[in-house]
Parts: sequence; structure tokens; C-alpha cells
Amino acid sequence: MKIGLFGLFGCGNSGNDASLESAIAFLRRVGLDKDVTCICPEPRRVEEAYGVPSRFLTPPINEESAAAKINRALLRVPYRLLGIWHAIRETRKLDVIIVPGTGFLDDFQDSPFGWPFMVFKWCLAGWLLRKDIFFVCIGAGPINHWLSRFLMKSAARMASYRSYRDVASKQFMQSIGIDVSQDGVYPDIVFSLSAMPPPMPRDGDAITVGVGVMSYFGWSRGNTNREDIYRRYLANLNDFVSWLLDNGFRVRLLTGDDGDRSAIDDFIQGLKSAKGPIGDRVSAGGTHTLQELMTEIVKTDLVVVSRYHNLVSALKLGRPAISLEYSIKNRSLMSEMKLDDFCQSIETFDLDLLKEQFRKALEQQSDLRRQILSWDEEFARRLSTQEARLLELLRRPSHLGRVAPTIVSKVGPPSVG
Repeated sequence: MKIGLFGLFGCGNSGNDASLESAIAFLRRVGLDKDVTCICPEPRRVEEAYGVPSRFLTPPINEESAAAKINRALLRVPYRLLGIWHAIRETRKLDVIIVPGTGFLDDFQDSPFGWPFMVFKWCLAGWLLRKDIFFVCIGAGPINHWLSRFLMKSAARMASYRSYRDVASKQFMQSIGIDVSQDGVYPDIVFSLSAMPPPMPRDGDAITVGVGVMSYFGWSRGNTNREDIYRRYLANLNDFVSWLLDNGFRVRLLTGDDGDRSAIDDFIQGLKSAKGPIGDRVSAGGTHTLQELMTEIVKTDLVVVSRYHNLVSALKLGRPAISLEYSIKNRSLMSEMKLDDFCQSIETFDLDLLKEQFRKALEQQSDLRRQILSWDEEFARRLSTQEARLLELLRRPSHLGRVAPTIVSKVGPPSVG
């Protein structure tokens, strides 16, 4: 069976790449990894990291060439048509296209003819060629632009199997007119990856707080006040970290995307301007993969983060977490684990409330760790249920049409005693 793994992989986002890694690990466990191809923006990086043959999402083009200049003059229409032909040509080589996790159906910092159109044309190619398309544990919403919503809604209707990583994603798809009656809800597939054990207790060491720093300019790409949003976010986060330092805590800065490096630099510059020399009380280890990120998180006692897979990584490691979220996906995960009291919005978070949440998390640290780790076990159980279902679908004769996934019943919190 020829399987294509489709998504924004190799672009420097550790959460997206960990989702790909989870899918590859599953296919290897069940012996279906012999003919797997990744379809992504950066094939060379994926091949080097995971040893999987990879293809471009779109045919590469030299932006300085005469053809590229003509393409721009014609509003990039020729290149978009070429992209559809490319998708059809590559899809002919496959039996099934699998979308493994990620926030697949949203328009965060994008225009309709960016990622939404990319999703649509590849799903259209699969549908026209009667290939199975599996959306596995994807995130969905929001999709603010009407054309982006049309393209992604159309793509979802072409899928033969859909499951979501949280109830909010399923509810969003239902709200835009998708029949979700046969769609399952499972945890994010990154929870299926093995997590490194937490380090031994460090007697006498100061408590270390992991703080995620993100290049956040608002949801929409065309925000006229994007710089104001970014500066205000960094200033508010800077005030919180200053308070941590004043109270004797150490801080380890965390990222989840290569693009966050500039935000780290801006943040440290602002912190030094406010506090003067900070010595080794603040550290910022460079990370490019989720395993590297978890290596940083195991050195912390609790975290304050915004990126979704920073939050996933912390929870996988049993770390109490406070979410400064830019999307409902963070709150959905925290609500699932009964951690609603530790959430705020990234754009409007209140410093006094954040301090109160931090003190509460610190006081309840042991109980919260047990609670979180018990949910990690439950998530692993649910994901194994979906893997069994996927294996059944992948091993049966090729078909076209909606497939009824196993619907996971709502369960209560696991025992933490």
C-alpha cells in the first residue's frame, strides 16, 4: 500500500513535525511503512530527519526567473493551475492520503490562496482519483475568511475518514455545515509518542519556571495593529518574568517554532532594559524538535506557555501548566484535563490573575502532577483504540466513501488516587 502523509512538515514547527513523527511511528509499528511518502513544503529536511521519501507540496520555482515574473504579473494564476496538475500527478502514485494531526483546518496568519487553497487542491486531487483521504486527530477552526472557510469545508467533505483532536474542533466543523455524526474525537496524536522520564528531584535548587515565548502578531495575517499586539504581548510577559525573578525563581524560555527565535531575542532585550543584568537566572536553549523541547521542559517545575504543542509536551511530562492561549485548542485540552482554572487569553491576560494562577499551581504542584499523568495514561488508551480502527481501514480493500470511525464515548476523569 502506497501511503502519503500530507501536511506542513519540515518548516521548523516542532509540533507539526512531532505529529508526522507520530504517524510514521504508528505505520512502522504495524508494518505499513515500506511505501510511505511525505508531501510537505520542505522534503529535504523531512528526509534527513525521518528517513522518509518526500515530495514538494507545490512544484519549486525560482522567484528570480522570467517565468516567476510572468506568473506574478498574472496574479500567480498559472502557478496555481500548475500546482493542481502537480497534486494530481503525485496523488496518482498513492493509494491513500493521511493527514496526521496538526491544526489542519484553520487560517491562522494566512490568506485564502495560501494554506486553505493548498488543502483544497490536494483533497480535490484525491477525490477525483478516487483515493482515500484520512483526516486523523486534526484541529479545526477558526476559519475567519469566507473563501478560506469554503475551501476547507469543501476539502473536509472529500475526506473518507475524519477524527478530531478535541470536541471544540468537531463542534466547529458542525457549525460550518459538516455532518460530523460519524466523526470521532481522540487526543492529539503527539500523546502517542513516548516521553522521557522526569528528572530526579533537585534538593536545594530554586524552582525553575518554563515560559513559552511566541512570535504572536494576532490571528489574522492582515492585522493593521499587528506590531502593537506583538509589543504589548511581550511587555506583559516581560512584567510577569520580572516578577518571577524578583521572587527568586529561575526562568527557562521555551519555543515551538523556528520563527520564535526573534521573539526570544526581543524578549531578552526588553527584560535587560527593565531589569539590568540577569546573569544565568534566565536561560534560552535553542530547540528544533519536540524531543529537544521536552529536554528543556524536564528541567522545569511548571510552565506558562502559548503554543499548543508546548502545552502538550509539558502535560506529557506531568508538568503543571498555565495556558496563555491564542486559540480554543489550548483551552479544550486544559478543560479535558480539568485544568480550566489555569487559562487566559494571550492578548488580554491579566498580570494579577496570572500571578494568582501561578501561586495556585505551585501550591498544588504534587496533586496536579498526579492528575495530569493519569490523564496521559487515559489519552494513550484512547489513541490505541483509534490506531486499531485505522489499521482495520488501511488493510481492507480500497474504497471510496465515508467510513464510520469508532466513536469514543465521553468518559469521566481517571482515578488519581
